[in-house]
Amino acid sequence: MSNESALAESIGRAVLAAIQNVSTMTTTASGPPQATSAPTTYNYTPGPATPTTSTGTSYRSVPFPSVHQRTATHSRFGRKNKACKHYTRDVVCLPFSSASTFRIPRGDSRANLARDGLIGKISFTSDWSEAQLKEEMSAIFRRTFALSMGQSFPFEYLSTVKGCKRLMKPNVSSSFLWGGKEVASISSASCLYIMALISKPLQEPEELSDSDLESPVGLRRRVHTVSPSTSESELISQGSENERMQESPSHQRMLSTVPSSQRESEARCQETESSTQESESQGQAEDLRQVFPYNVAEFVPVYLEEDEALEEAIQRSLLEEWDVPAVNTLKSSEMLSKEEIAGLLQAHSERVITSGTRQIYISRANVWTTALRVFKRPSFAESCDKLYVTFTSDEHDAVEDAADLGGPRREFFRLLVKAIFQDSGAFEGTPNGCTPRLNMLHLQNGVYRTIGRMMSTIIVQGGEPPAFLSPSVVDYIVSGDILQVHVSPDDIGDPDLRENLNKVQHATLQDDLEKAVSCCDSWRYQVEGLPVVVTMANRDLFVKNAVLYHTVVQRQSCLDQLIDGLSHYGVLSLLRENPSLRVLLNIPGEDKGQEADFVAGILKPSYSVLGSNRRAKEELIVVKFREFLQCVENKELRDTYGDRTLTNDEEAFLKILSPGHILAFATGSSKVPAIGFHPAPKLMFIHDEKKHLPIAHTCANELHLFVNAKTMADDDEFNYCFLVALMNGSLFSTI
Repeated sequence: MSNESALAESIGRAVLAAIQNVSTMTTTASGPPQATSAPTTYNYTPGPATPTTSTGTSYRSVPFPSVHQRTATHSRFGRKNKACKHYTRDVVCLPFSSASTFRIPRGDSRANLARDGLIGKISFTSDWSEAQLKEEMSAIFRRTFALSMGQSFPFEYLSTVKGCKRLMKPNVSSSFLWGGKEVASISSASCLYIMALISKPLQEPEELSDSDLESPVGLRRRVHTVSPSTSESELISQGSENERMQESPSHQRMLSTVPSSQRESEARCQETESSTQESESQGQAEDLRQVFPYNVAEFVPVYLEEDEALEEAIQRSLLEEWDVPAVNTLKSSEMLSKEEIAGLLQAHSERVITSGTRQIYISRANVWTTALRVFKRPSFAESCDKLYVTFTSDEHDAVEDAADLGGPRREFFRLLVKAIFQDSGAFEGTPNGCTPRLNMLHLQNGVYRTIGRMMSTIIVQGGEPPAFLSPSVVDYIVSGDILQVHVSPDDIGDPDLRENLNKVQHATLQDDLEKAVSCCDSWRYQVEGLPVVVTMANRDLFVKNAVLYHTVVQRQSCLDQLIDGLSHYGVLSLLRENPSLRVLLNIPGEDKGQEADFVAGILKPSYSVLGSNRRAKEELIVVKFREFLQCVENKELRDTYGDRTLTNDEEAFLKILSPGHILAFATGSSKVPAIGFHPAPKLMFIHDEKKHLPIAHTCANELHLFVNAKTMADDDEFNYCFLVALMNGSLFSTI
């Protein structure tokens, strides 16, 4: 037993010595030579162990060579570098366009881009530099745009518009650097959109295989010796004939030794083959026409070399392509929804409005006069700051203490729209909407231009849209062409003239037509181009040109000034790029029966937690509020008061009260602004037994309703409290 223990101890010492030797060799190889201690001798003879000299090294202190040892200079508390985020996106490249917004390509349009090689894929990280991204983009689209090695691909990033299926050019400074993090922030979850700043070259026919058809380069080389009328099929057949004529002499001698019958059969076979080759050549020529649909002799000058001719042909084709005026691809079937319009305008507003504010003072009693003084100043046209509106008190000739956080500005825009069409004297009403009134003083003072500037400011800065113009006026604003204006007699403001033209249009007998035309004799001979003799065949043309003269031609100077003012904030270009935005100016054809439900849907209740004691009370108040809206719309509110005695002012206010008054009381705007409400309107609840009248916070777009025993009672108290609140805030709720 003692021999076995001695053997085990000897083996352990041998293993320890081996580990020390390996550790010493590793240290020597990785650093400068160091002094080592003398080797320790061990007794391997069986029997009692002999005393040996201890090294002072334990089993635990010996480092294993397979375990990485931390250097002494490495801190255990060292910071690790933050990992970069990795992104993989589809790159969608749109062709160059001067427009400011673009529709996101989907369906067939995206398939066409993929077919043209304008869709690729990129992987990058957040720490990539702008140069790395440009190099990667150039590599992706080098073949599509025929870029040479080392040539950079010029492009521009496009960002998605929130809440709208549109793209826009980001509003950044010229020194802004597009790194990986910045590019990822403007891309969607799966796509990165860019716009090429160069045009895609024409598809090169040389990319086709030589085995399929003869290269067009060869065709261009032979164009010097071929008449301009020579077709591609003739060129190809001529080449095949030349090849057949160049047969070797030995082959001709072999034909002479063949019997005549055999030669005839071979001739028939050759004739069949030649006809087959000719049909194939014609098919190849047809394929060539589809790929290269030009007659080579038409655009290649004889005196130019082939490279110069090819370059000139490409440049000429590109010039012809870009000289064609851009056609608006937005069809009537692709009109934008209200949400998309609001998102588009919100993005445009954030891009054009600067960060500063412009203080203006407005009198509610003289909105038009005080607003005109501000908007007609030349400095106003040069400023793109947001308006900060302060109303002067009409009773005490003092300044109100309300800070403009959005509510006073929306109220001012609502009052300004009313003043433009009712108090300015620049418009007249027609059955189809408002049209400019020819006012020479306004025309000389540029009032119509100032009105256009007002409309642009209202649209961009969050006011309710000035949608009171007739469709014919909007047609001229959007198109800028008189011939594209659609008119009818109802576009005329003069009632007598409108009635006479309606009689002409609806006359069924020639006698009735002549009587109706005779009523127009006082002015029709002064208009050049109108038919002198009006018959049933040309009466529609007579009515159309007459209406066009009275509504557009006579007022064209006024309309041109209005259009010039709408260019403020870039609204005019936005209207012409997106015809669906004409709803911002067109008189709306809304269903008045849905007005109460519409207002109730805008004011979203902010309930307490479901299941709480307050939740049931708040739901009852919402029911009473929506019943109040329905009674206002149906003119049944007076019946709900029963035997309650109302003052004369309250009786008069009931006659004009509408759901729009409630929306104006809560938000400052009787309609939804063009860019939407920010923040979203809310219906808040306050549980207080001492207060009863509703309170509005127009800056926050909140309507506070008090929940207590009085407002929850089964009587007319809630309705009467709401009526009193609206009358007390009549300055805010007047529409």
